[in-house]
Amino acid sequence: MPTDITPPPFREARNFAIRAAAWSLGLFGLLRLDWTEVHAVLPLTEVQAAAAVRLFGTPALPVDVTLACSGADALALCLGAIFAYPVQWRMRAAGAAGGAGLILVLNTVRIGTLGRAIGSPAWFDILHVYLWPGLLTLAIAGYVFAWMRFADRERPQPSPVAAAPPVRLAPKPTRRFVMLAAAFLLLFSAASPLYLQSAGVLAVAAFIARTAAMMLGAIGVSAQAATNVLWTSRGSFLVTQECISTPLIPVYLAAICAHTTTWRRLILGVVATVPLFIALGIVRLLVVALPGVLVASPLFLVHNFYQLLLGVVIVCLAAQWRHGGGAALWHAAIGIIVGVAFVSLVGPSYTRIVTYTAGAPVDDPQGAIGLLPAFQIGLYLALWAAAFVALGWKRFLAGLAVLQLTQTAGLLALHALASHSGLTASVTDVRGWAIAGPLVIVAVVNSAWPHR
Repeated sequence: MPTDITPPPFREARNFAIRAAAWSLGLFGLLRLDWTEVHAVLPLTEVQAAAAVRLFGTPALPVDVTLACSGADALALCLGAIFAYPVQWRMRAAGAAGGAGLILVLNTVRIGTLGRAIGSPAWFDILHVYLWPGLLTLAIAGYVFAWMRFADRERPQPSPVAAAPPVRLAPKPTRRFVMLAAAFLLLFSAASPLYLQSAGVLAVAAFIARTAAMMLGAIGVSAQAATNVLWTSRGSFLVTQECISTPLIPVYLAAICAHTTTWRRLILGVVATVPLFIALGIVRLLVVALPGVLVASPLFLVHNFYQLLLGVVIVCLAAQWRHGGGAALWHAAIGIIVGVAFVSLVGPSYTRIVTYTAGAPVDDPQGAIGLLPAFQIGLYLALWAAAFVALGWKRFLAGLAVLQLTQTAGLLALHALASHSGLTASVTDVRGWAIAGPLVIVAVVNSAWPHR
């Protein structure tokens, strides 16, 4: 008999559908990344083509086996459904391995049969357009449903009398949020060619520049805008698609999808994405109005606005998670002051030491790499002061040492890539590393500490 703590079937189905869509989109985006296609998908496709030739013989006419023949889309759908199903990860890993093997075998047979049918255009079109897509879809669906039935048999049954759920005194990140954020970030990165060259996004950038010029003029700052360029007495600022396409967008959407409790709130949160980030883009440009006494170069704040904003938000969330209530505000303020003090007073000297150890600087147009060492230490100190002082000095020093080692190793890796292969990290990747590094280390140090 259902109890108050038993999730309704509709809610379970809805949550599974959302997770499956997020996983599938994330895997689809990951498999479409240039690096993944070159180093993983294309070699795997060539292996399948070679196996098809050995099994079915050389085609009568040349067949171009491209990335479209890899089966990657079918693999993303299959693994997305399996990873989203609420069973133990050991069972999911086994199901994913079986599904991947099935798809690779079927796709190899598909390539081989298409090669044999290449001499007959009519049969080739029937196999390529109708028969094989339908067979792959039915095979994947049948395998996934069969695996789900088997996984349900292996899943431990709940006791007749379920214990009351534990009371959570403070909000904390959930596994759903982490998975959704990772999936949305991968999709955001994979879709970058679309929005970074979009005329619509460029029009939004021009609107942000004009609105910022109007608001600066209203407070007495000389400013004007034409197309997507803002001119002020402190210089000109070009607002491009990259300037307003911040990774904060997929993180925000992941938080909305993970923590909203009703469809109405979910829809409102998603609809609010565009006006919210347009407003943040305008605020980002308004920093040029700050006097030179506070900030010597407004370009520093303009380029690093979203990174600094996310750092402040993370510190506030950590303080709220650990302390809750009004005390969280004071602990967050203390953490932010500690972090800003380090970056301002000690940051330049510390950055020189780290970059000297790592070697000659690499190309860094927006200063993201130059800011990274001091910012990461500042964020680590801020998190510790805001939420994790009670862990003790030993853990604090151990985490700090690991963070410093990752900085040196990461910069050495960037130099090696630039010197030997000509590859350079994108600004978005560097800023993501700047945030993720301290967070991962704090999470590892914090994992064994009991929370109230």
